[in-house]
Amino acid sequence: MKKLICILNIALLMLTITGCAGASDYEIKLINDYHAVRMSANNVKIFKEDTKDTTGKAPIIPPYYEDKEDEYNSESVEKIGQDNRYILAKTNKDMYYILDTEKETLLEYLSESEFEKYKKELNIVNDIELKSLDEYEKIR
Repeated sequence: MKKLICILNIALLMLTITGCAGASDYEIKLINDYHAVRMSANNVKIFKEDTKDTTGKAPIIPPYYEDKEDEYNSESVEKIGQDNRYILAKTNKDMYYILDTEKETLLEYLSESEFEKYKKELNIVNDIELKSLDEYEKIR
């Protein structure tokens, strides 16, 4: 976990240093201090602003598992939806995620049908649409 926090802190530092971010790198502000950050051409992750993550255990999308680092590095968020509590995401690996920003819990699903089923069980309204990252305002 310390390694993950270190990696995320380094990534945030790199994004904030003037002149180091690539022309196409950006950040999208999401709800409850979460952000989607494009770290390279094919690498977008969602995580909580490090200064607001007081426990160091806030979930990230996609989740990081030390024994699956290669999978983590190749998985990238492609679509995001949100309301005032939940962040929904789909990745390039066709994985679906529901992040409860109040409880700071992350649920992951292997199929769209399973994802839709649990959205209903959690009473997440159907009008939360998974939108392309291009549809969000970006901070450079």
